[in-house]
Amino acid sequence: MARSRLFVLWLSYWVLSVGCRTDPQHPATLFELPINLAHLEHLSEDVVRGDSVLRLVHIYAEAPDYRWVDDPDEGAACVDDAARAAVLYLRLYELTGNDTFRHTAEKLLRFVLYMQRADGLFYNFVYSNQLDINTTHPNSRAEPFGWWASRAVWALGMAADVLQEANPALASQAARAARRALVHLDRTWLVRYPRTRRVQGRLLPEWLVYRYGADASSELLLGLIRLQNATPDTMLARMIRQLAEGMQMMQYGSMARHPYGAHASWIDTWHGWGNAQTQALAAAGYLQSARYEAEHFYPRLLVYGWMYAMSLDDSTRVQRYEQIAYAVRCVAVGLIRLYEQTGEVRYAILAGLAASWLTGNNEAGVPMYDPATGRGYDGIRGPGEVNYNAGAESTIEALYTLLEVYRHEPARRWLYARGTSPVEVTRDGVRYAYRVFRVQEKQRVRSVAVVLNLSAERLELLEGKALQQFLLEVGRTSGQYEAQAYATGF
Repeated sequence: MARSRLFVLWLSYWVLSVGCRTDPQHPATLFELPINLAHLEHLSEDVVRGDSVLRLVHIYAEAPDYRWVDDPDEGAACVDDAARAAVLYLRLYELTGNDTFRHTAEKLLRFVLYMQRADGLFYNFVYSNQLDINTTHPNSRAEPFGWWASRAVWALGMAADVLQEANPALASQAARAARRALVHLDRTWLVRYPRTRRVQGRLLPEWLVYRYGADASSELLLGLIRLQNATPDTMLARMIRQLAEGMQMMQYGSMARHPYGAHASWIDTWHGWGNAQTQALAAAGYLQSARYEAEHFYPRLLVYGWMYAMSLDDSTRVQRYEQIAYAVRCVAVGLIRLYEQTGEVRYAILAGLAASWLTGNNEAGVPMYDPATGRGYDGIRGPGEVNYNAGAESTIEALYTLLEVYRHEPARRWLYARGTSPVEVTRDGVRYAYRVFRVQEKQRVRSVAVVLNLSAERLELLEGKALQQFLLEVGRTSGQYEAQAYATGF
């Protein structure tokens, strides 16, 4: 690679020690960021093209040596991961003002721009550092406007917003490139607005990305919000409204009714990866639907455990694995955005508990992010089975999640929590499902219970005396020993 090992180590140290700027909605704090960019830097490769330097992010790195591994059919690097990395570095620059992060983001953005066709659509993969574009693989073709175009718009929209002062030329170029792509969004998908159809009693909008793709639409919406902030106009406002309207329509069930208030990903499926509807809707100010998922579905994941996917038609068809950082980010950062919008601390607590999956609060009991190396491991394949490969997607998603959660003290304090086993109990005719989480704080143990009141369909977060009283009462009913454990300090 073009960079020296010394530079990589220096940058990793700088990120670990820098203090963030003040969040305009919360008091100023200085803290160490728990992210290490060394592995992401290892995955990255700078390529000179004319007078410009572009940055590739290699898609895979496999244990135990973590050398780059390319896909023989798809290629070596893609817009998906370059855009992810650009969002991370732009966010770091936005929070710190450090030009090292800006310059890295600019190189990643140049790669994204290189992959855009003249008509505005994006190819996804290059085969090698010769920048030879894969134009034929299904995961790389430019048509139609889909996942990689959505992620490209997220990065370009954020660049248009964040770089206005520091690099106005690139900010303007990013805005123009995003708008060229959005012509195809309008012509291909939004032209269907407001058509709907019913499937198994569920109302479906037909104007989202891929017609019914609420997942891809959520990541696109994150870019549109930033682009509108940078260069507002009525067209962008309409697109944001239409996508938000469609995503909100694809929310079904409630805390006690399948599929439990989740935002669906597709016609008949929910999956965790890329399902960032609450993150996007909260950022756009559509709080009712975001709150509903945060209070009905996300707590269920914390109490009963993470899933990979579930059927909307059959509550027994649940796929628990592979559990991945890409799904955890959508939940944790979605909750952070709700906290930022509302100031309600319960969302920050839930965000910290969700992100604790990365530090070892998971079924395998293994940290899925290694702060010593900066590796984000690729997932939990099954009970006790960890995939220790550390590709770009998992690493970037882990870094981004930790960055956002760690900025807020009420979330940060639960980042290293550990959960007890889930409990179901009926007391005085009321059905509860709950789980207690504990974290060591110096000389004391702090505990919180995530309680699903399934009869009233109400979320309760209990701490202190309220938690002690709840455990005593349900302990008498269920024979559980939580109350005794609480009395002795867990």
